[in-house]
Amino acid sequence: MCDTVTMITVNYTDARNQLAGLMETASRDREPITITRNGAGKVVLLAIEEYEAMETTLHLFSTRANADQIQQSLADHAAGKVQSGELCD
Repeated sequence: MCDTVTMITVNYTDARNQLAGLMETASRDREPITITRNGAGKVVLLAIEEYEAMETTLHLFSTRANADQIQQSLADHAAGKVQSGELCD
């Protein structure tokens, strides 16, 4: 079951005035913060760890073969089709 994410949205002036606090919140809560300017031009403030995780996910799913393998592995795991093993160094 997925949790619903309620994204914080602030306008440019408030973001500028509260930047340190917003950075701390984004980093601590690992939730994105949307910043708007005149109701448009939206950008997102995101913890670096979340950004890096997104980049990794995009890379892993960047080819059809990788995406298919990952989806099959997830389906196998959900169906209990798992094997114990050890990782190699």
